[in-house]
This record gives sequence, structure tokens and C-alpha cells, in this order.
Amino acid sequence: MKLQELIIYNFMPYKGEQKINFPQHETQNVMLLFGDNMRGKTSFLNSIRWGFYGLALGRHLRKIPRTNLINSIAASEDNWSMSIMLKFTHENRHYELRRQIEKKSHVSVPKNDGDFDETIGLKIDNEVITGDLIVNEINQVTPEEISRFFLFDGELLQEYENLLVEQSEQGEKIKKHIEQALGVPALVNGRDEFTSLLKDARRTQTRDAKNSSDAKMYAEQQRINESKQTTFEKDIKDLEIQQREVQQDIDNIEDLLKNTEAVQKKKHEVDVLKGKRETIEMQLDYDADQQRKLFQNTWKDVLFKGVQPLVINLKSKRDSLLNATKAKAVLDSKISELHKSLEIPICPTCTQNIPQKEMDCISKRITELKAEAELSHVNFDDVTEINSQIDNLSKIQSSNEGSRVCELVSKQRKMQVSIIRIETELDDIEEEIQGFDTDQIMRQREKKDRLGNQLFKLENDIKDRNMSLKKLGETQAHISTLISKSSGSQGQSSTIRVNLYQDLEALFRTGINELRDALREQVADYASNAFSELTTEKTYAGLEINKNYGLSIIDQTGQVLKERSAGAEQIVALSLIDGLNKTARKMGPIIMDTPLGRLDPKHRSNVLKYLPKMADQVILLVHEGEIDPSRDLSNFSDRIGARYQIERISATESQIVRSN
Repeated sequence: MKLQELIIYNFMPYKGEQKINFPQHETQNVMLLFGDNMRGKTSFLNSIRWGFYGLALGRHLRKIPRTNLINSIAASEDNWSMSIMLKFTHENRHYELRRQIEKKSHVSVPKNDGDFDETIGLKIDNEVITGDLIVNEINQVTPEEISRFFLFDGELLQEYENLLVEQSEQGEKIKKHIEQALGVPALVNGRDEFTSLLKDARRTQTRDAKNSSDAKMYAEQQRINESKQTTFEKDIKDLEIQQREVQQDIDNIEDLLKNTEAVQKKKHEVDVLKGKRETIEMQLDYDADQQRKLFQNTWKDVLFKGVQPLVINLKSKRDSLLNATKAKAVLDSKISELHKSLEIPICPTCTQNIPQKEMDCISKRITELKAEAELSHVNFDDVTEINSQIDNLSKIQSSNEGSRVCELVSKQRKMQVSIIRIETELDDIEEEIQGFDTDQIMRQREKKDRLGNQLFKLENDIKDRNMSLKKLGETQAHISTLISKSSGSQGQSSTIRVNLYQDLEALFRTGINELRDALREQVADYASNAFSELTTEKTYAGLEINKNYGLSIIDQTGQVLKERSAGAEQIVALSLIDGLNKTARKMGPIIMDTPLGRLDPKHRSNVLKYLPKMADQVILLVHEGEIDPSRDLSNFSDRIGARYQIERISATESQIVRSN
């Protein structure tokens, strides 16, 4: 299949008519559609999906209601008409497919899907196709079950990581889609048909065996087993219904949480800020308690400051008295020496008598020194008193509590400023999230966790029932064999049918396993070849596939690479897509929404060079963060056949414009 033209009318952000022509050249087979996030790239992908299948998918591959498909501006103008026109070729035939919805004539404002009429028209080589033949013709070209392998986005690429997890629910779902694309259900349906025929044949065989004395006991056992089988099958159906309901609830909560991520982030900020405020307030309370304890002794600081000058003065006065005492002692010593000279008036140096004139001078000097000594007289009781006063006053000491109180006061002021700042931030954030029930959001998160546990239990219960059903089937087969060998049942038509259907069921079961093995091997070969061209690490030996079609990287030593980066996951997923497309029973264009989001420049370059080889047409829906027009287009400029840009008109309207 090769797309030629797409005409969009009032579909999601695309108001009015938008026309896109796809590249038809054999080598210039790449179309680029640039657009910022939330401008309409995924809506473009959905327009093609809806045109083919009447289905547009949102998160978790959930169907988008018709009321959400019609452009909101057009709807506000009471224009509730929306359509998609697709022109394409397949096996040298020209197709023109048109799908349209209109609100029903008696409906004023549509509320649900039932308020619309949907019409679909198809022309093949200008011949009008009618009725149910239209869907049949579409499925002949591109069955819906394989659409996920040519219409996929970056979120889908990440889903393929689940294939590595054996028996994971998501992995099993993707595995089923893969096998649908590869044609396995044809054999599976055949096996299931023979299983149903075998079940009916065994029931008939059991009725016939009741009339045989040799097989009567086996017939009763088989009847009991049939009853158990019915119970197990009903249990499995009921559990699967519960499983889908729980999964739906989880998906709904995830959508809610996704839409309130900003609110949750703000709520977390509020919790953090409140925690900081609480910590500061606790510190303030503790410091206030410390401050009260310090105030019990701060009076000593005040008294200490008043006493200190007195102590200094007393010490100074005492020092003066002591200095006077020392001076008097010196004077007394000098007086004593002079008295000796008067008593023995002979010079100790020359042994001559001292003249009377000199003696008179000495007497005069003695008189002067006595007078000076009299002035230096100190009462030692005064010194003792001063020392006593100094000792008493020195007992008044300070622990510097006043300084510590000042430090605490300064610290408290800073913390109070921090609280004011925090409360201002809290007011701003709470104003932003006003109207959102943040407690309800947190309850939803808790509910999601509970549902996750419930889902896990349901999955285990289903596995247990399937295991019991499988063992019961083996028992039924064994009893059927015993009945067949009994004398009364040999040659009966019911026994012949049981044996025939058992053999055919086993044949189909073996065929399914052999087909799966062959397809997996083929997918792995194609994917490994793609991986060798996409990866920048050339020492890798290739890829290894598991039963889920999950691919593991094999290093140069033959060991599985345990840890893979986000970029490596995307390269492996792209390799798988290429392998599936080359193995699939139907080939078509590949339309990728945001395929390069997690790739480094070197891997991006390799991918851009390889993508044109993956299909006859490759349509890439990208933003300039993925493909820089000034840098990356050189990697495959010779393969670009068309380039478009999504231009923003308003928050709810975009326009697709062709670029040069």
C-alpha cells in the first residue's frame, strides 16, 4: 500500500480543510511533518487511523470519543461535521476512502458517540464499493490488527520494553498484536475450531459410553470433568472481565494523574515547604526555651559589668599602696645608711675623717628623707581591707549568657524571615492549585496501588485456572482414549470423531509452535540486520529473541547485555519494528510520531539514514528537538520527498503548511 493524499476536515486541531500529498518517488520516499508538542502531530496520526478504521486512540490505546474528535472551534460555531479522505494505491489499484460523521438531525449538542451518524464510502478504480464489502476491502489492504506496526508513536516504542518481561500482561498483549500481524491467528483460529469440535465430540462420546458397561465408569468421570471444565472456563471469563475492569480503572487513574502532574508537583512542593516551616518552628520553640534558661543567669552579666570598674579601681588603689610601701622601704634603707655615716664619720674608701660640712649635709639629707618617708607611710590594715573587697567582688563571674541571648535573638530573626518567605511561597502555590482536590489526587495514587495489587492477584488467579484447565484437558484426553479402547466404544462414530479432532488439534498446535518459531527466527534475523546499522556500538554480536518477541542485545562474548540505556531501548524497538514489517504478511507505509526522542546525535544520524529503507513510504512526525533542520537533514536529504510544518493558529487550532 502507498498513500497518495490525505484531506482532513475539522479533525481535532485542524479546523476546515487541510490537504497533504505524500511522496511517491521510489527513493525520495520520506515525508517530514514538523510540529511543536501539543500542536497536532499525534492528531495527524489519528486522522489516518480514523480514516481507515473509524478509530482514534489516546493514552493506553483507548478510544477517543467522537465529541473530542471534532474541532472545538468548529463545534462552537455549530459545525458538527468532520471527515477524512484518503487516496492510496495497492497492487496497481487506486483507492479513494472517505469517512464522515455528522450530528443527528434531532440532536442539538452531541454528548456521546450515539449522537452522530457515520458514513463511509470507497471507490476502487472509480468503481463504488458498497455495504460490508468496504470493511472487507480495507482489511484486504491493511487489516486493523496490524495497524499498530505502521501507525505508532514514541509511547508505543517504549511499550516494546515489556516484551522482555516473560508473562507480563502488557507483553502478552503486544505479543498477540505481533502474531496477528505475522499471520499466526489463522492457525490459532483453526486450532480453536477443532478444540470446539473436539469438545462436542467428547460430549457425544460420553453419552454413548453410558450405554457400555465397560466404559460407563469412564463416562461418569468425563461428565464430572466436563462440569469442571465449564466451571473453569466460566471462572476464567469472569476473572478476565474483572481484570479488564481493574485495568480500565488503573488507566483512568493514570490519565487523571497524568493530567494533574503539575498539581501533584506543586502539592509535593507544599508538603516540602510545610515540612521546612515545621522544622524552623520547632527550632524556634527550642531556642525560646534555651533563652528562658539563659535569662535565669543574665543578671550576673549585668552585675559583672557594674562590678568590674570597682575591682579595677580597688586593684589600682592596692597597687598604689603597695608601691608606697616599697618606696618607704627604700627611703628607710637610705636613712639607715646615712645614720651610719654620722655615727662613724670616716670615709670607707679613703679612711679619712669626713669634714663637718659634709656631715651637716648628711644630717640635712636624713631630715628630708624622713619627711618623704613619713609621707609614704601605709596602713597595712587598709591593704588587707582592699584585698578582702577584691576577693569578694571577684566572686561575681559572667558565663557570657547575655552574648548567647543576643546570638539567639539574631538567629530567631533570621528564622522568622525564613518563615515569612515560606508562607509567601505557600500562599502563591496554594493559589495556583486552588480548585484542585489535592487530597483526592493522593487518594487516587493510593487507590492505584491497591488496584495494582488486585490486578496482580487476578493475573495469578487466571494463570492458576488456565493451568488447572490444561491439566483437566490432559485428563479428558486420557479418558477419551480409554473410552475409545473399550469394547463397546470401538468403531463408534463419536469415538472416530474424537480421535480425528484430537489428531487435528494436535497437528494445528504443533503447526502453531513451528510457525511461531520460524517467524521469531525470521524477525530476529531482520531485526539483527537493522540493529547492526542503527547502533553506534559495532562490537555487539546482534540480537536474541524470546518467546514474547522481546529482543536482547548480545555482546561480543555472546552474553546478554544486562543493562540498556533509554536510547538503546529505542534502537532495539526500531529494529523490532523493521523486523516485523519485513516479516509481516502485509506491507505498507510507516508513520512514526516522535521516534527519536531518546537518541543521542550519533544514533539519531544512524536512524535517519536507515529509516528510508524500512518501507516504501516513511512519514516522520517530529519536533525540531528531534531533527534539527540545519544539522540533521543532511543525513538523508536526498531521501526527503515532502516536508510540512504544523503552524499554530491558536491554542485549539493548527494548520498544516507545505515547506520548501
